[in-house]
Amino acid sequence: MLWRNACGVLLASLTVMPAAAEDPRAPLELPPDVRAAFMEEMRHHMDSLDDIIAALAAADFAAAAKAARTELAIGGGKGFGRFMPIEFREMGMAMHRAAADFADVAVSAPAEASGAYWKKAVGALEDISAQCRSCHAAFRVE
Repeated sequence: MLWRNACGVLLASLTVMPAAAEDPRAPLELPPDVRAAFMEEMRHHMDSLDDIIAALAAADFAAAAKAARTELAIGGGKGFGRFMPIEFREMGMAMHRAAADFADVAVSAPAEASGAYWKKAVGALEDISAQCRSCHAAFRVE
């Protein structure tokens, strides 16, 4: 009997719980073929960011710079911006610029990187990820 009453209270509380909040991010409505290619490109960006982090973890600044410049910097995209609102394009360009800036920092690494240099390199890396984070916080793919 106690179990039945507890279940009744639980069910009653579930019916008055508010619905989950709607996703406040702006939707990106893309044609299905473009959506699939765009999502693949976003996964590639994540892979590239991970490659940069792995290179830094190995203190291989040249490899980190190369990954940033060849995989994330301006000019390596597939032209998805033409399907996007201007705010998205601006955020995307900011990420690409941050990647180029990181590459400039990483390629200038001294043979024996000081703590101050590491701080500069990690700060430049954070600039890339901050751009990713702001875009993902502002937009969602439909």
